[in-house]
Amino acid sequence: MQVLRRDLTNAIRKKRPGIAIEELVFHQDNAPSHRATYTLLTIDFLGYERINHAPYSPDLAPMDSVVFPRLKDELRGRRFETLDELRLAVRSEVGQIEPDWYPTV
Repeated sequence: MQVLRRDLTNAIRKKRPGIAIEELVFHQDNAPSHRATYTLLTIDFLGYERINHAPYSPDLAPMDSVVFPRLKDELRGRRFETLDELRLAVRSEVGQIEPDWYPTV
């Protein structure tokens, strides 16, 4: 399993080079491959944190009703010269959201 964790970590770093692996949390929606027992057990076994999708809404993630509207409100009307400026603004706004915003089931 150590090889699998290293492979997954390398794949994540390649796709998202700026992400801090030690702070990584998987958001599992209700796709069949995401809720398969093997997938869930593997993520848990590899030591990653996992947030389950709220059961009441298979088509709408909590991020759609909480995080994205807040981001849009905060960033509306602002102009960014570069993609890095936009990324910094988004990270700053997301970093201000309290950790307990996510409804636990």
